[in-house]
Amino acid sequence: MAVPVRNIYYLLCYAWNRLETRDFVDVDAIPGNNRVVNLLGKVLAGGVANLIRRSFDRGYVAFFQEEGRRLRGKLLLSETVKRSLLPRGRVAYYVDDLSYDVPHNRVIKAAMRALIGVPELDPGIRSALRDHCRRLHAVTDVELTPAAFRHIQLHRNVARYAFLVKVAHLIARSFFPDEATGQRRFHPFTAREQEMGLLFQAFVRNFLEREQDMFNVTAPKVDWDLVPEASSDPSWLPEMRTDVVLTNPWRRIVIETKYSATPHQSYHGSKKLKSGHLYQVLTYIEHLSATTGPEPTGLLLYASVGEDWRLEYRLRGQRLLVRTLDLDRDWQAIHRDLLAMTGELAGTPDRLSA
Repeated sequence: MAVPVRNIYYLLCYAWNRLETRDFVDVDAIPGNNRVVNLLGKVLAGGVANLIRRSFDRGYVAFFQEEGRRLRGKLLLSETVKRSLLPRGRVAYYVDDLSYDVPHNRVIKAAMRALIGVPELDPGIRSALRDHCRRLHAVTDVELTPAAFRHIQLHRNVARYAFLVKVAHLIARSFFPDEATGQRRFHPFTAREQEMGLLFQAFVRNFLEREQDMFNVTAPKVDWDLVPEASSDPSWLPEMRTDVVLTNPWRRIVIETKYSATPHQSYHGSKKLKSGHLYQVLTYIEHLSATTGPEPTGLLLYASVGEDWRLEYRLRGQRLLVRTLDLDRDWQAIHRDLLAMTGELAGTPDRLSA
């Protein structure tokens, strides 16, 4: 599914709850035939340029010192004894030094260095990333691996780093070993349906939380409508974890988001909904019906490119809707479509009784 990179960027901003970062990049000026690597490079270049204007963060970094005759930091008693420093009038200690060499600067620099090595990257973006790397000469070069992110702790004073650290993490997940050479190569995250499915799910949930006030938005687990038996062990039952649940005083909507290059199956030349998707959402609303609240409605919401489905069924007494959200339109149209769908779902008590 070829979603334009300009819309991928907005999906990321909503999915990560970082709408204030939308001005990092002029998405209409991204070169290279919708290349995702250019989107990521442009985001990093723009984000780091913003950090340069506001100054990079510094933190206190501890380093080991064993030649001191005076204690200037935290005493390392075991190291002092092990190295027999006291008879020579010396002690071992940690000293805190204010430095740019902190974990969040390291991973951002590592992400820029990784993208610089991708042949498909636009030359202008590559040049900008190289200039930024030179400005971070005091920051240690590290490999862009999951381990590099383990010690990152972003407090309120460095919240401006949050979006770029997420971008760096996304870039790290986009490099895989090449079977022929063993070297790590860039594979766009947009080519992996599971990655894009999680992105689409987070986008829909956070968009609805921020942009509408007709529903309360949650993502709860649904309990099984279990009849206790002496021999039954509920711990063996799998969890039913919803993507999005919308509630107001007269409606409950269980939304299952789906992102697939082939959202339907073919049967003798005819398009059919995937049975697994139907069974999943029907199971959710069937068991949710056993709880207090309005009768639930199920909604299968498919990401699409150029397709428009509007289907409605009553199955086993349960109401099920099927809708698509066309991600190939301009962003303002996507915004309007999703809000219009939400308004349709909200309804009124009178409409419901009718």
